Amino acid sequence: MVEVEYGGFRNLMLHNHYYLQGNVVSDKRIYKNMAIEIKDGKIKFVGKKETINNNNTDLPIYQVDGWICPGFIDTHIHGLNRYDFMDRTKEGFYRIQDGLPSFGVTSFLSTSRAATLEDIKTFLLLSKQVVAEERTGAHLLGVHLEGPWINQKYKGAQKSEYIVNPVLEEVRSILHLSEGLIRIVTLAPELPNAVDVIKLLHEQNVSISAGHTAATYEEVEQAIKYGLSRVTHCFNGMGPITHRNLTISFAALDIQELHCEIIADGFHVHSKMIEMLYKMKGVDHITFISDCTGTNQLPDGCHQIGGKTVYKQNGKVTLANGSLAGSSLTLDKAIQFSVHNCNIPLEEAVQMATYNPAIVCGVSGHKGRIAVGYDADLVILSNDVAVESTIINGNFVFDCSE
Repeated sequence: MVEVEYGGFRNLMLHNHYYLQGNVVSDKRIYKNMAIEIKDGKIKFVGKKETINNNNTDLPIYQVDGWICPGFIDTHIHGLNRYDFMDRTKEGFYRIQDGLPSFGVTSFLSTSRAATLEDIKTFLLLSKQVVAEERTGAHLLGVHLEGPWINQKYKGAQKSEYIVNPVLEEVRSILHLSEGLIRIVTLAPELPNAVDVIKLLHEQNVSISAGHTAATYEEVEQAIKYGLSRVTHCFNGMGPITHRNLTISFAALDIQELHCEIIADGFHVHSKMIEMLYKMKGVDHITFISDCTGTNQLPDGCHQIGGKTVYKQNGKVTLANGSLAGSSLTLDKAIQFSVHNCNIPLEEAVQMATYNPAIVCGVSGHKGRIAVGYDADLVILSNDVAVESTIINGNFVFDCSE
């Protein structure tokens, strides 16, 4: 048995077969003093560490002092480290893909915004190419289309000139081009033709999410009958909760089967509102997202990013009129915020950033859990929930000490 102390990752990088030992966070539980055997990019064994300590194994063993978690999966991210997917360059995709592991993200969906049909098609083609290349870095699992089929009234930072009502033929064209890569479509279910589009998307196994919408409670109920199942960045880009005229914000809380994205940064949604959502919906119906627009590493001030002028101040990103313009959040910070400010236990916060998003991406059979047969996509957190290391396909791809 060869024990590797913290910071000894360079030794482990030479191995495709090794053990991790420590406290495991998976499946909404914390498992103390566990051992994980990793071989050829897969998890081969999970059990009490005494099991391997009693065996005379020659495999290297890395002792973790904090938490071993499944790798985070970000299903709503526009950019990172100054790059944006809608810049429509392969270099931008690569930089985002390579940068995400430092925030504990091992998989993601490239996310669009309202744009011309041609620009959306270019975005889809680039996404397909990057998926096919099977590069190192975070796994690109598919696409989240956010816009252009949204409501002008709640457009947020989306550009008005590109917002349109859905047309079935255009939707079919995009679906055909994507070749099954689209996992989520955000649209406003109250728009003309939206119900027909929801039916079509549902038939193609695409998850439909209501966002940037003025939908009423009744319109949401109707859309659910045809396949609507999610709410995009809950409480943002939609009508507020009121006690007379019920909006989608109330529907998100009241209708249990609706799955809610949430931006847990304290700017988009108050910590107490996040806590209330958690209490009412439960862990299985919430997914943490970053909605990052590439501003995460930018200093305070005025910046050009994603084709628009934004202002950043103490982590908050806005347009000139003060309205929010995406976020500078990363998924590791969302988990930290929810644990420290929203009374959400670590094991349930981790579930909302791992297994829950794995379901909508169609990969819950091999990602999002620490279990035998699953991909060895893992993140090691310190005791105060900071990312220390990230493992993808069994390989250490990020170490904060190096």
